[in-house]
Amino acid sequence: MEQLFLMPGEERYERFKDGNGVSKVHYSYCSMRGAFFDCESRSLEEAQRLCENWLVGQDRCYRN
Repeated sequence: MEQLFLMPGEERYERFKDGNGVSKVHYSYCSMRGAFFDCESRSLEEAQRLCENWLVGQDRCYRN
């Protein structure tokens, strides 16, 4: 397995099919403060939404 290094503010995603043939996305993001978010989701948009919800509790500078 490839080791993953992300700089603060950087994101990475990879599309794949699970064991049942369902298309999914593996999404990773490193916040500006160095916190690491990693998830598998049905779509890139859903993964980014989950990450944004997670950021609210992690990086106060992201709050509007």
